[in-house]
Amino acid sequence: MRIAVLGAACRTGRLVTDLALAAGHRVTAVVRDPAKLPAFAHGAPEAVRADVQQPGALRAALTGQDAVVSTLGTASRAATTVFSDAARELTGLPWLRHVLVMSSAGLESDHLPFAQRVVTRLVVDRVYREVHHDLQRMEGVLAASDLPWTVLRVPVLKDGPAAPEPLTAYDRPLPRAGTATRATVATWLVAHLCDPATVRHRIALADG
Repeated sequence: MRIAVLGAACRTGRLVTDLALAAGHRVTAVVRDPAKLPAFAHGAPEAVRADVQQPGALRAALTGQDAVVSTLGTASRAATTVFSDAARELTGLPWLRHVLVMSSAGLESDHLPFAQRVVTRLVVDRVYREVHHDLQRMEGVLAASDLPWTVLRVPVLKDGPAAPEPLTAYDRPLPRAGTATRATVATWLVAHLCDPATVRHRIALADG
């Protein structure tokens, strides 16, 4: 399968790229600066320079790809449109068989126990408010499209090995706040590249 990874130079994107290579997929790493790509343990992806916020850039970069995994992030907590801009560009690529994107479990907090809900609203929402706003826009753009999309809502990420049995919930949040390793997220994304059961679902994920 021909897989493109958006944000392949970031920590989660690197893991997705390496795992996809290990699984035998033909991988294209779509990055703004190919020089920032590390060496990979299971071969080398094709590197393509593209800015997801440049209109038309993804069409050129993703022609011929079967699936896309977006692990885009932003180092700034300021207002951004990087996630929704990328989603709009992807909706114009009807040949894609599957689009998997990372989003945030923090978009929903009403279900949490009182203490966790207070922390989420007073701390997390304030710090990540602008990022969350654009992630919500991104999810809306995908939901309104005909793309075969999957949204993976992830909690606070950390380093470490992949969880052997991560928790998931389809179209609802997990019952409590948690964390996940980047390896858990990357492993799940690569394992579900060809899974039609995930299409057009928002899936919450956390380490078990």
